[in-house]
Amino acid sequence: MQYGELIRQRRTALGMNQADLAARTGVSRNTVAGWETNHSRPDLNTLPSLCAALKISLNTFFGTERKRTAEETRVLEVFFSLEAGDRESILWQMEALRDRRAEKREREKLIPLPRTVTLFMNELGAAAGFGAALGEAQGEKMVLLADRETERADEIITVCGRSMEPTFFDGDRVLVQHTKDLQEGEIGIFLVDNEGYIKEYRKDGLHSHNPEYRTMTFHEDQSVRCIGRVIGKLKDEQIPSREIMNRITEAEQAGKETR
Repeated sequence: MQYGELIRQRRTALGMNQADLAARTGVSRNTVAGWETNHSRPDLNTLPSLCAALKISLNTFFGTERKRTAEETRVLEVFFSLEAGDRESILWQMEALRDRRAEKREREKLIPLPRTVTLFMNELGAAAGFGAALGEAQGEKMVLLADRETERADEIITVCGRSMEPTFFDGDRVLVQHTKDLQEGEIGIFLVDNEGYIKEYRKDGLHSHNPEYRTMTFHEDQSVRCIGRVIGKLKDEQIPSREIMNRITEAEQAGKETR
């Protein structure tokens, strides 16, 4: 229902003529006639008294019957407590913000989104020193910008300890490509009796880069297997900015809405 029809129906239902409604709203009868024929629209300064005269809520007038949030209620209360000139100033600022946001979105549409990859980030670390449990996977997915390293990786694992310094430090996150086989001299993630290690593979054992730590060698009864190849450290420039993530989220949401 258009607002003009709504005003006319409510007025007649309450037994008022156009002059009665005009008097209660503080406008002329011709103004009310213009509303009802959709030739003009009630301005925001008039809406509170108009809705009060018609005994309807602002939500009903605008055709939104949902319950307002506390924030929306607060905004409206503050807005209608202002003088007419201040309301116009606030409206102008709101419209300017809206238009700038719309312009920004239009510009962003012209800029293609960067390619991304999603990797599993394991909460359990691989020890660079003493063993750390690296059993059943626990963690979450992480979106990264696509490059030669991230596109080859399958998982992100955190380094624990000092044995791989200065190549890797405690807390570094490394990109890991799943594989069971490594070439000599490559750095990998190894599972030794259900404890994870990051070490350099050589034929005589698993080597640390920190000379304070001994080479790990094994006997036949021990369970040793390679989890994957360490491609490199996770870099700050491989992590999308908040702005890019917001654009990715908006694009995904728009895709869902069109399906």
